[in-house]
Amino acid sequence: MGKGWIEIVIDRRQHQRIEVGYWASLKHPLLGIITGDIQDMSVSGVSLVLDEGMNFFVMMELDVRIHGEGWDDSMPSLPVQVVRVSRREVALRFLDSLEDCWTPPLDDDCGYAVQEELQYGSGQGLKVTYN
Repeated sequence: MGKGWIEIVIDRRQHQRIEVGYWASLKHPLLGIITGDIQDMSVSGVSLVLDEGMNFFVMMELDVRIHGEGWDDSMPSLPVQVVRVSRREVALRFLDSLEDCWTPPLDDDCGYAVQEELQYGSGQGLKVTYN
């Protein structure tokens, strides 16, 4: 009989991340324009999946334009820094505060999700994620 396991993951991000229906164009002096779909966003950063694979690296700086409902095309590009790269998924940190031009909608839920997983024959597990 297997033993049970408990996995607790606590997200300690300072700002709430939400899923959005935006896309982004990234500009780099040597790479040109790169586009991708935004997965989630907060006032401090954004996670996106690039339309094509690129050789991004942590600490790389680019300018991003966000496109979608509620975003004005005349808004200036926002400077960002790459903080995580995983294949075509890239996490970017805004170098300037985004709070003046965008804030996530208020959410009435309690800010966490609980997912229970049962593994028959090998025990059971519990995964708790705080957002």
